[in-house]
Amino acid sequence: MRPVLVTLHAHPDDEAIFTGGTILRAVRAGWRVVVIVATEGDQGRPWEVGQNGRDDLGARRRAETRAASAILGVARVEFLGYGDSGCDDQSGRDPMSATATGRSVGSGTLAAAHLDAAADAVRRIVVEEGAVALTSYDDNGIYGHIDHVLVHEIAVRSLEGTGCEHYESTLDRGALRRLRKNLVGRGLVADLWPSVLADHLGLENGPDLVAVDVSDQLDDKLAAVAAHSSQLLDVSNFMGLPAGAFHHLLGTEWFRVARRGRGEFLAMLRDSDVIVRQPIAV
Repeated sequence: MRPVLVTLHAHPDDEAIFTGGTILRAVRAGWRVVVIVATEGDQGRPWEVGQNGRDDLGARRRAETRAASAILGVARVEFLGYGDSGCDDQSGRDPMSATATGRSVGSGTLAAAHLDAAADAVRRIVVEEGAVALTSYDDNGIYGHIDHVLVHEIAVRSLEGTGCEHYESTLDRGALRRLRKNLVGRGLVADLWPSVLADHLGLENGPDLVAVDVSDQLDDKLAAVAAHSSQLLDVSNFMGLPAGAFHHLLGTEWFRVARRGRGEFLAMLRDSDVIVRQPIAV
């Protein structure tokens, strides 16, 4: 039986940006991959939408996710059907504060949802698929977006009572600081990337943080990212980083080991010659 990886995300395009290379590695190692997207992404950039506005954008973004997933070799794509809660620049805030702020948004959004119901939906898929591992986000949702923070909580609740391994997509703050220093040295105006920003993105390096080199998968990963054309073409910034900065990070994907279990996911990465730079001690 093929092992199964389920990767849970907040919005269309997150699956390609944060886990696209890892998905490709898993598929090429013989794993079945299932992508779950919590929201429609209907508060994204409303490019080329039709008369139905946000409804049309949500439909377009679902189609883009299916196209990106086909490039990545994903076997199944599921949408939980919640509305995008929007982005109120939560970056760097305490996760509980961000959650409280997000609760004021409209009916039908993820921030207004009953999280146990969302977790139950994810758990049903995990159990139905017999998943070996689930990926989600760190407890600040990588960069503080309310929907990302809630996806972290949904993932934790969904795995209660299961033996599924759990890995949280994140960024390495040390890698961000090194990238900033390099780009400023090459002429980036320092004020365009405040040094304090690295303190609000991802996590500090440690024994439970693994870095996966996906440079060999980068061409296909970028093709999957490009499938989200309504959002990611000519975008001026991402997560507060200046234009053009984030693409330097796309060749590496970081995960915090939240529940190692038997370690089959990490063993797969090692067996497929992915570079996992940090020792695991969880």
